[in-house]
Amino acid sequence: MKKIIFFLAVVTVCSVYADVKLSGIFCNHMVLQRNVNVPVHGTAAPNEKITVTFNGQSVSTTADAKGRWVATLAPMPANKKGMQLKASGDKTSASIANVLVGDVWLCGGQSNMEMPMWTTNPRWRATDGDKHVKKGQNELIRFVKVPRLTSPVPYEGNMPLEWVIANNNNAVNLSATAFYFGQEMFKSLDVPIGLLVSCWSGSRIEPWISPDGFASEPYLKNESFAIRSKIPGTPEYAKNNQNVIKIYEKWLADFKNASAAQKVLPALPKYPVETKFNACAMYNRMIYPLLPFAVKGTIWYQGCSNLGDGNAYFYKMRALLNGWRKDFNDPQMPFYFVQLAPYTYGNPQALPVFWETQEKFADSDKNAGMAVISDIGDFKDIHPHNKKDVGKRLALLALKYTFGKTAIKADSPRLASFEIKDGKFILKFKNVEKWQNNGNDKNFEIAGTDGKWIRAAFEINGTDLIVSAPGVKDPLALRYMWHQHPKGNLWNEAGLPLGAFRCEKKFDNSPVVKTIAANASLIYECDLKNATSPDGSIKYITDNSTSFKGKVQKIVYSVELVSSQNNREWAVIGMDAFTDDVKKIGVPVIKTNFTFAGTVKNLKVITNSKNIKTKSAPEGRLEFFPRNFTNKNIDNIPGASDAAFDFGDKAERGGNYGSMQIHNPAAKETIFAFNAFTKPTKDIGLGNNPKGHPDWTFSGSGKNYSQAILKVYAE
Repeated sequence: MKKIIFFLAVVTVCSVYADVKLSGIFCNHMVLQRNVNVPVHGTAAPNEKITVTFNGQSVSTTADAKGRWVATLAPMPANKKGMQLKASGDKTSASIANVLVGDVWLCGGQSNMEMPMWTTNPRWRATDGDKHVKKGQNELIRFVKVPRLTSPVPYEGNMPLEWVIANNNNAVNLSATAFYFGQEMFKSLDVPIGLLVSCWSGSRIEPWISPDGFASEPYLKNESFAIRSKIPGTPEYAKNNQNVIKIYEKWLADFKNASAAQKVLPALPKYPVETKFNACAMYNRMIYPLLPFAVKGTIWYQGCSNLGDGNAYFYKMRALLNGWRKDFNDPQMPFYFVQLAPYTYGNPQALPVFWETQEKFADSDKNAGMAVISDIGDFKDIHPHNKKDVGKRLALLALKYTFGKTAIKADSPRLASFEIKDGKFILKFKNVEKWQNNGNDKNFEIAGTDGKWIRAAFEINGTDLIVSAPGVKDPLALRYMWHQHPKGNLWNEAGLPLGAFRCEKKFDNSPVVKTIAANASLIYECDLKNATSPDGSIKYITDNSTSFKGKVQKIVYSVELVSSQNNREWAVIGMDAFTDDVKKIGVPVIKTNFTFAGTVKNLKVITNSKNIKTKSAPEGRLEFFPRNFTNKNIDNIPGASDAAFDFGDKAERGGNYGSMQIHNPAAKETIFAFNAFTKPTKDIGLGNNPKGHPDWTFSGSGKNYSQAILKVYAE
């Protein structure tokens, strides 16, 4: 019996102690970040004192109640000599060897970041990657690849990793983009380089964004709530659970009552919040377990899985960067990324629109930059094999803007300004001293007010480009390489390509408006894609309603739509006033408290849209519904359908979908429609919708336009 008691006592004493361990990212051959505080972390027994020694430093900390500890080393200069890092506790210790101090870069994204230097598959390797690996062997370049794993919540466990040296045996497996980037950085800085590769082929951007990243962007607030509602301990988690309890308690009460009364039982309610796109799942397992960790910056190569996002990708990029900067404790962390490569994606104009969004993001942050690669691509392979130029262009940006090597030419040419003179576009650029041209002049197009694009020719005048198109005497818009299959033909003196861009003269509709109502004045102007909010309010770009005196007698609606292909449709629609209150002629959102379904007199339409047949009509019909509406032709409008949403619909009391529609019932034509006020993707259209409900209801057609401007005039 005494032996048993003694054995139990020993077990009890020993269980108090847990072996001191370093987290998986801290292992042999690693690189620590120079010139910043360096957190080192791991696990031990709860409340155990831990001392970390490295490079002449000795710092102590205490494990928390769960046995997790973090010790912070003071900033250190670069050191090429491999050293030991040791974490010691009361009884045990853990150590790693051959640790260097230099610059560490997080390398993230999808398959184009993952593509290795060399494999036996000719479609999955960098051009001459095997030769470049042999030439680029370097004991001072180290890399670690995070395994592809996901988690629905931030992963708290350990994740064993392996730092390896970029020699001939190991570097063939390294991300080619990261390899060439690291080579260029070492060549210029002569310090150890650590490459932390965390990527996943085909991944969208959402799984890489942290919960804090989503929360940082108001545009993504719905996604943010859905994500946090799944994380125990967050306010959203508590709020959502209370909401679920109320819903299910009410359902249970209704169920009991219906059962007792022998009535039809209520259906089980749907769970109210669902996380979309498996958001945060890769962040939770492939970024979060590394933290806290010190890095110099990030390089990123991703986008094709989000190609359809258009401008929404801008907000997702900001969310990604905001979250990672918080995670890595660096509000100014550099972020350099690669432009999506040319390829046969489908919609020929979707790619340049995406490029435009990527460029907009790069311009929005002083510590972000985009490597333009529109001259590098394979239209039959989504993975261009020339990763050498990709890595080099990323390195040029980092060297110039992060390390202050201002003499380096790192930027592609960018349009600085333009003017239209004598029927020609005169384009002025920055980041170019002398143009290089391969003679291909098929990339410029010009359009006039009719919106028809004509191939244009260009001439070089110093650093300016002069562009004109035959037959377009009054040019309005210009675009360059606005296609998924561009063949770049202009570079600056450093061999950096001019990327896709577009520009246009501001469209002036006032002369057309005056032909309908000579004394009309602008009351409202709004961006239909972004003006309305889920709470039923609207934000106008211009609101002159308070300065309008008297009663409204005539109203003019001007609509200008610019497609993602930069084609322009416009319509100016006049009518006698259907209300004398200027506050009721704008978009009829819930907060205006105005509903109208009825006849308007003296309809007149001037338009360039081939989709609109009406020019004038003695009577038209308006359907201004702030809430939902039904497709039943309750008012018996001649020719209207009971099955489709058209010009015979009727307002309902509930919901918040919304409708602002102008019709010509005699021609069975919708002239203009703007619906789905509170939805992220609006319904917007001129003329009848050719593929669904004539009034564009449920079409989500707003996604087809890069711009949708409504102006409302009154006389």
